[in-house]
Amino acid sequence: MIHVDILLERAKVLVEQDRHKDAIQQLQQVLQQDPQNDFALSLMGRCYYNQKKFDEGMEFIKEAITIRANEDYYFYLLAFGHYYKDQNLVAQRMLDKAIEMNPYAADYFGLSALICIEEVELKTALKKANEGLEIDPENITCLNARATALNKLKQTDAAIETMRAALEQNPENEFTHSTVGWNYLEKGKHKDAAHHFREALRIHPNLENAQSGLKQALKSRIPPYRWLLQYSFWISNKGKNLQWILPIALFVLVRIIIVLVGKDSQLSMAVLVVMGVYLLFVVTSWVIHPIANFTLLFHKDGKYALTNSERWSAITSVSALILGLMILAVSFIVSSPTTISSTMLIPGLICFSLALPLSNMQFPLTFKTKKGSTFVSLLLVILGLLSIIMTFIDKDGASFFLIMYFIFFIGYNWTGLFRR
Repeated sequence: MIHVDILLERAKVLVEQDRHKDAIQQLQQVLQQDPQNDFALSLMGRCYYNQKKFDEGMEFIKEAITIRANEDYYFYLLAFGHYYKDQNLVAQRMLDKAIEMNPYAADYFGLSALICIEEVELKTALKKANEGLEIDPENITCLNARATALNKLKQTDAAIETMRAALEQNPENEFTHSTVGWNYLEKGKHKDAAHHFREALRIHPNLENAQSGLKQALKSRIPPYRWLLQYSFWISNKGKNLQWILPIALFVLVRIIIVLVGKDSQLSMAVLVVMGVYLLFVVTSWVIHPIANFTLLFHKDGKYALTNSERWSAITSVSALILGLMILAVSFIVSSPTTISSTMLIPGLICFSLALPLSNMQFPLTFKTKKGSTFVSLLLVILGLLSIIMTFIDKDGASFFLIMYFIFFIGYNWTGLFRR
């Protein structure tokens, strides 16, 4: 029987080599011999983390903590899991415990700073990052967190200097290149951002953060997408609540303007302009994402950046947009000078609007999904197609499907504010 220490050493090497399945096999042998080996349990947790199985990984970390409750590193690992599950408040509590046990670990302050950035507590994030750098001036996590916090606080010169320091410290660190890329992207410099995302992927081809950033940078070549992305950055920096409060406030404001100005017949043109601008903004926010993804299909880098699901989502969404516009064009052509044919108009509008749920669907299609938004997207597509078919077969019978589609579509659109 191989000694536990040898198995543990092998497992550590395998973890460093990203051979997590092989590491798990070694650790299982350790735990068969020594079920109370807390270090083996922590390594097992890290292996599952690296496979994106955070729930399973956290269970191993918690078990390690029950065995050795005074090990600060285990609380840091647990915080890491909660952070990736978007449970920032719990993660911060775990980090506070880790820092209380060991106030000289720079990585703890770095992760704490990253959480504060997500919670838009930028000054606190900068303070945490600086505290970590006092312990270790070369800590990559703290340098990246400091650069991001400074960038969002509009302290551009200091942010650039920190980014340079991080790159000089370790020019082959994929996390640093990815962070620098996002910072450039937030500043609207999509070409510089794309360069650093490519560097990150050269070092680590499967880094999801860099893959996502590269897609955003490439899609930013399209001006409307770039403007909406900048709006997204701006609103996210104002706080999470504003992400859904502002669109609702904008809708209410437009309605108030229409009611107040609409009472004056001489200002009817102003009402139409306000409605037109608002509808243009809403429709653009619906269709720009699938259109931008569709353009990546013809880009030398973009076509490899998209997942198979994103490719089919882009193709089906743009197809729905084009088909919808064609049907609408036909409806205006065949209509009389005084009336528009509803037989073609309604199917055209529905087909055009289907681009929204299609852009959020997961391919291949399945009803067995745990994600509620995916199921509702599929339901919307089915209702939309039934509405189109029934419009040509039985106009009276089509009313039910049209009403259901309209209710689900409006609900899906507005609840999207809370899903983001």
